[in-house]
Amino acid sequence: MNWFKIAQSNITDKIKKILKNHSFVQKLMNDYGIPLDEIDKYLEIEIKELDGKNAEGNGRKITLDKELFKNDFFHDNFHFVIHEFFHWLKRRYEKKFYFNDTEEIQSFVLAITWEMINNKSKDHIIASLYPIVKNQFNNENKAEEIFNKMLEEAEKLHQLYLKK
Repeated sequence: MNWFKIAQSNITDKIKKILKNHSFVQKLMNDYGIPLDEIDKYLEIEIKELDGKNAEGNGRKITLDKELFKNDFFHDNFHFVIHEFFHWLKRRYEKKFYFNDTEEIQSFVLAITWEMINNKSKDHIIASLYPIVKNQFNNENKAEEIFNKMLEEAEKLHQLYLKK
């Protein structure tokens, strides 16, 4: 391995160590329900010439421009990592989060509507479908909010169905 690859490996290891150990990042990871070990498993960091850009990310990899390392990167330029890291974090969350898919939401709305059409009580619908929704959330208030919106949409569809 040449000296640049070794140096880059040491720098990326240090960046990941900071990300995993800093309380600010730990709080963000916790808020989004992403385990810290996913930094090692799914985050790639590369250092190369970016032709005038400081950093970029694609949801899998953070690329940092070599120029950022001419001074004290960890003191002066680490904010570029945090910026791109948040994009990575958000994409990990969206990839994992079941209800970021509008098709999934619509499927639940249709399932609820089906139950309404078949004269199932609201209590029955909540008892049978809400637990599935709730299991996708860390925050029960957010689960209730999403489920209630689904119920509202289903009620509108049910009313349209009854008019026919």
